[in-house]
Amino acid sequence: MGFLKKLFAKRPDGEQLASAPAMADYGQIDLLQRFQHPRPLDDERSQRRWEQILPHTYDQQIRLFLSAGWLEKTNAGYTTTPAASPALRHYAQRQAEERAHVMAAVRHALTQRDTSEALALRRQYEAAQPLGKAAWSGPEPQLSHSALTRRILFLDHWLLDGLQAETEQWLKLYAAEQHLWSTRWHVGPEDSLPASAAELGAGPLSASEAAYWRSYGLVLYVENQETWQRCKGGDHVRRIALQGPDDTNTCDYCRKFYGEQYLIARTPELPHRGCRSPVGCRCEYVPVLDTYDNP
Repeated sequence: MGFLKKLFAKRPDGEQLASAPAMADYGQIDLLQRFQHPRPLDDERSQRRWEQILPHTYDQQIRLFLSAGWLEKTNAGYTTTPAASPALRHYAQRQAEERAHVMAAVRHALTQRDTSEALALRRQYEAAQPLGKAAWSGPEPQLSHSALTRRILFLDHWLLDGLQAETEQWLKLYAAEQHLWSTRWHVGPEDSLPASAAELGAGPLSASEAAYWRSYGLVLYVENQETWQRCKGGDHVRRIALQGPDDTNTCDYCRKFYGEQYLIARTPELPHRGCRSPVGCRCEYVPVLDTYDNP
C-alpha cells in the first residue's frame, strides 16, 4: 500500500516524460496518446507487451493517468482529458522531429544508393518506438528488403520511357523511399516535384497523382519479379494466379486476367502493356500452392 500511495501522491511532469531519453519515461506518454480517441483498455497480450516497457504494471499506469487527471473513463471507453494536452503536444512535436530527421537520413542514404544503410536507419528508428513499430511506417521488412529497394534505384524498364533523366531519377528515389518504409504517401509541399516533372501531369492525372501511381508501378514491378523468381525456384508452386483491385480504375484488359492460373514458365508478363487504366497496371502475381486437390 505504501508503494501505491507514493506512486499516486505527486502528479508526474508530462512534458518532462515526453522529452526524456529513457523509453520507460516517454513510453508512458506514448501509451497515453493512444487514448486521444475513446477506446477500451488494451487486451491482456498487449498489456504484457507494454509492461516490458513501462516502469509500472499496465493497471498501475492507467490508475496513475486517472489520478493525474490525464485520463477519464466514459461510456465510449477511456480517453485523454484537456489536462493531458501539454504533454501530448510536446510528445507529438518530438515524434514529428524524429520522423523528419530519420526520413532525411534515409533519403540521403538512398541518394548514395546505400540501401543497407537506409534499412539499418529505419530499423534503428523503429527500435526506439515503445512497441518497436512506428504508427506511420509499414510492416516489418523481410531479409531481402534492401536488395529489392536497390533494384528500384537501378531499374531500366519501359515504365520509365519518355521521362527526362532528372524526372526519372527523382521518381526512382520517391519509389525507393516508399518501398524502404513499406508505406505510401503523396508528394507534399515539403517534397516538391522537380521542374522537369511537370511532364508527369501532362495526362489525366495531376503531377502529384501521376507521381504517386508511377512510383506505385515501379515498386509493384520489383515485387512481382521477386514473387515470380521465388516461385520459379520453389518446390511447392507450379502455378501463379493473377489478381488486382476491381474498382473504377480497373480496365477491362486487366480484369479478364483476374483469377486465371498459369504455369510459371507461361505466366503473362506484368505490368500488362495492354493496360488502359489511368493509374497504370496494378495486377499482382499470387503463388498457387500445390495440394492434393490441385495436382
